[in-house]
Amino acid sequence: MAQHAITAVHFKDGKMDLVAIHPVVEKEFGSTEFSLGTAQRISVGECAKLVAAGEEVCLARRTENHGWEIVCDVRLLPGGTEFTGVDIADRPNDALQHLPAWD
Repeated sequence: MAQHAITAVHFKDGKMDLVAIHPVVEKEFGSTEFSLGTAQRISVGECAKLVAAGEEVCLARRTENHGWEIVCDVRLLPGGTEFTGVDIADRPNDALQHLPAWD
C-alpha cells in the first residue's frame, strides 16, 4: 500500500513543477478506497527524492463515495530527477497528465 498519494499537479511554462501530495492515513480492510491526510504542495524534485528514498507513492482520484482510490503507482524515470505513473506491468503511462491541475 502506498505511503503517499498525488491528487493534483501544477504546470508552469508547459512543464509540471509542483504536486499536491498527501500521506495515506487509513485503509479499510478489503476495500480499494482509503483516506488521505492534509495535502502539501511540493516540487517535482522533492517528490522524486521521496520515490528515490524508497517511499511508495501513487496517483489517486476521488471516488463517488468521496473516498480515494489508486489510479497507478509512481516510478522514477532514468536520471532520477523526474517521475511518471506506471501501469500494473511497470510501463509508463500518461496518468499524471490526467490529474486535476491548479493555477
